Amino acid sequence: MMKVRTLALLCAGIGLAACATHSDIQPHSRLKQADSLGRLSAANSAEWTVRENYWQAFGDPQLDALVSSALADSPNLALADARIRRANAMTDAAGSALWPQLALNGESIDQRFSEKGMVSPTYAGKTRTNNRLALDAGIELDVWGKYRRALEGAKAARAASELEARAARVALAAAVTRAYLEFDRLHRQIALIDQQIGLRQETERLQGVRFKAGLDAEIDRNLQHQGIAQLRSERAQIEERISLQANALAALAGQGPEAGSRLTPPAISGELDAHLPSQLPSDLLANRPDLQAARLRVEAAAADVDYSRAQFYPSVNLTAFAGFSAIGLDNLLDPASRIYGIGPTLRLPIFEAGRLRAGLAGKAADYDAAVEQYNANLVDAMREVADQARSLDGAARQGERVREAQAAADRGVKLVETRMGQGLASRIQLLSARMQRLGQDRADIDVRAHRLDAAVGLARALGGGFTAAQDPFSRSAGQTGSTESKS
Repeated sequence: MMKVRTLALLCAGIGLAACATHSDIQPHSRLKQADSLGRLSAANSAEWTVRENYWQAFGDPQLDALVSSALADSPNLALADARIRRANAMTDAAGSALWPQLALNGESIDQRFSEKGMVSPTYAGKTRTNNRLALDAGIELDVWGKYRRALEGAKAARAASELEARAARVALAAAVTRAYLEFDRLHRQIALIDQQIGLRQETERLQGVRFKAGLDAEIDRNLQHQGIAQLRSERAQIEERISLQANALAALAGQGPEAGSRLTPPAISGELDAHLPSQLPSDLLANRPDLQAARLRVEAAAADVDYSRAQFYPSVNLTAFAGFSAIGLDNLLDPASRIYGIGPTLRLPIFEAGRLRAGLAGKAADYDAAVEQYNANLVDAMREVADQARSLDGAARQGERVREAQAAADRGVKLVETRMGQGLASRIQLLSARMQRLGQDRADIDVRAHRLDAAVGLARALGGGFTAAQDPFSRSAGQTGSTESKS
């Protein structure tokens, strides 16, 4: 009999379902390159094995410690972990709707019974205690699959939170490494500036001797004064930038300025260099955690749309209870006070004053926003990879020109040394040639730092690392990169 009633309720509900329409409310956005990227999930990332700790290639324990501290103590990462915990709780809540609910309910109410209602004359017009103690059970039958879709959406949101936390770690590690490379570049520049100041001071001394001997004009000595003052001013500016960079590194590592003041000059080998990998397949973009997370947000939004759409359909609940009900506590547990029951209930939305349509429209808009966010992330990721690859390639070309200039400066130093041996050139000319060589060394330091920074940027753009075949870092002992001049 119960099955007949349930079927009758369902048929009646389906017949009236058109009363609350929703067919005109649909999402509009479409995923870019959805056919080539396919469905992304956490399982895809397991197939992508990279050396994520690429910063260890620099061989600097201080850098390793800063990255480790940042990944352990960053408030941003702690915030990401909190979001994961919240997503776990939301997933558990969504899953609970698929299971029966059971509760023990008890109530004891002092009640005056109506003299005109369907009440026994024994209690009509009198005040008595109305008591109930029962187990109440119920479950909403997931006829339209809305709770299954809600659970799928919650799982997708949880996976997205985990991937967003991973993306935050990738971005933070890259930020620390790139800040440390700038820290290294500034220290190397100061070392070369000190050498330039020393050469100009010696040149000034020699010109002072020649001025007293009447061989040089005072203007030549004054030019050296100006050059020394300019170099010292540049050195003071770099010292300030080193202090600010140390503070930035400490902040990235989740520490205070005092930790930055304790940083020592970097120990990155001058032989370390970077080059553009020979292979950069576009499918690497599918392994960026931020893209995976954005794609999963689309799946979660799609599940929310399905859930909201299912709200327009009849809901079927199966309820049951068993316990005791009696007037007066002394009769509550009497066997004659037993109650029990089981049966279906149906609810069909007919007029909701636009509440359901507004809810579905909002979820459809959320889906469009998630799709467009994914599309924007995809376009930006492709641009970022292209930019970093172009920067790395451009820095390599700049390096070639700098090495040509260094070679020319070396030849200039040797020519002056040869002419000095023949008595045709002065010590001042040799010092000037060496100054030119140091200027090229400073340019080489800047270009090398640009190459290493672009390589780190490429690691971040590709999802946090490289495969062994695509590792851009190399040892190039033949290239100048140290703070010591060859002259």
